[in-house]
Amino acid sequence: MIIKRVHRARFSAITPLALRQSFSSLGDPDPALSRSVDARQELDLRVGVAMTRLLTRRCVGIARKKFDPKTRLVSYGPCQTPTLHFCVKRASEIEKFES
Repeated sequence: MIIKRVHRARFSAITPLALRQSFSSLGDPDPALSRSVDARQELDLRVGVAMTRLLTRRCVGIARKKFDPKTRLVSYGPCQTPTLHFCVKRASEIEKFES
């Protein structure tokens, strides 16, 4: 019989220090934490699908006029909004940069 040990590293930052600290204090898997991740993924999917349908129905005409006449879908995802914020913020910083 082979006994396998499973360990979990818990971290909320990906800095070298945070990762070293996490790997130096590995813990056992937490079933409740695992279920909460599953629930969050399910909610993200359901909200994303529902909002994409709503945005497409309401906004595809505007998107076609303002951006691309071939637009067929206006998508939404819980991760897209903060990611878009970072992209817009960085583009703004680049535009304002003076060498």
